[in-house]
Amino acid sequence: MREGGWHPDHHEDDHKSRDGLAARGYWQAFQKVKATVAEVIAGGNPGSLVRAAHAGWYRELFQPCVAAGLIEAGALAGYRNSPVYLRTSLFDLLEKETEPSVRAVLGHWVFGYIHPYPDGNGRMARFLMNAMLASGGYPWTVIRVRDRKSYLGALDSASIDMDINPFCTFVAERVQWSLEHRDLSFPEQNEKFIFDRQVVAFRGQDGKNRVRCEISRAALDDDFKGDDKDKVELFRANRQAIEEEARQKYLAGDTERDGSILIRTGDLQH
Repeated sequence: MREGGWHPDHHEDDHKSRDGLAARGYWQAFQKVKATVAEVIAGGNPGSLVRAAHAGWYRELFQPCVAAGLIEAGALAGYRNSPVYLRTSLFDLLEKETEPSVRAVLGHWVFGYIHPYPDGNGRMARFLMNAMLASGGYPWTVIRVRDRKSYLGALDSASIDMDINPFCTFVAERVQWSLEHRDLSFPEQNEKFIFDRQVVAFRGQDGKNRVRCEISRAALDDDFKGDDKDKVELFRANRQAIEEEARQKYLAGDTERDGSILIRTGDLQH
């Protein structure tokens, strides 16, 4: 990477490396966000806490790319170079607003609309949204990949048509999903390797519903040093950690478009 011979758009291995860096950065930032959320739950003013913490979230989000030499450290020092208006107005409003749901919806939308950073604004807006939701006792809420079209459409309605209602409805539906009692167990041990998809497939159970779960061959190789090992045997040797990751993704609503679970490289953190 440092020598300039890295082409993620053309080489599969480089593409996986990029995904791995992004996943690691998200995980690092998530640890910082969780610390902020703990302070929010303890009674701190969420607007003030996020004002103080969000720059640190952003640094962690891209720190792996700095370490790999893809981004200059100075690029993480502040907002983008062109004028942005974020330092006071947004956080002043969040500090004064008393309704958590309003802080969550408008905080997410305004942050994304201002777009203060060169990259990562969507992830940062969702971090902010969840910190605000936590202040009202709501659970962590995930915007799923399968909902991307509806999510962006609702944001466009707010930004272009000045109609925030579709985005309010979208966020409310995702929060409601997170509030519903769900669990995922694994009563059957019938895992198998699917050659054409290069995954180990296994089944989970949520009440009467069966949930297809998969872990990619790349994730098994990268996370469990399994390059020369039988993938099904490798899965069995690490069953507990893999099933728990699938369960956590399911509970967070982090599913694929068809409702299944796919564990990718970087999802499992040891």
